[in-house]
Amino acid sequence: MRHYENLIIVKPTLTAEEIKAQLSVIEDIITSNGGDIVARDEMGMRKLAYPINKNERGFMHVIYFKMEPASIAEVERRYRINEELLRFVTIKYDSKREVTAWNKLVEKTTQKPEAKKEEAPTTEAPKSEEAPVTEAAPATETAAE
Repeated sequence: MRHYENLIIVKPTLTAEEIKAQLSVIEDIITSNGGDIVARDEMGMRKLAYPINKNERGFMHVIYFKMEPASIAEVERRYRINEELLRFVTIKYDSKREVTAWNKLVEKTTQKPEAKKEEAPTTEAPKSEEAPVTEAAPATETAAE
């Protein structure tokens, strides 16, 4: 099996439920053709570098998976049929150096949710420190009057 990365851009006009449904359809396409999904990275709604089919924005999703090379043609054919996808790109990681880079990307992607949980307490602390500053500001205004 070879290592692949898929970047998919979904239309921004879809609701959150429809986007999730499209992503599950895409993942089903990969798994039904013998692929093994290793990691996913929802990049969210982003502004595109240039308009695609008059869309300035798109929902981006990256999937890291392993699959036999013969199945890629069928997966890409099914992507082209799907009208809800603005663009997709499939990147093949072939050499040992590329596979090592792929493994590092997968590792980063799987660690992202943990990093967000760790950052949450640190972002709350500055908010509590800022609260006294905003309370003190009205008192100086009344003293100046």
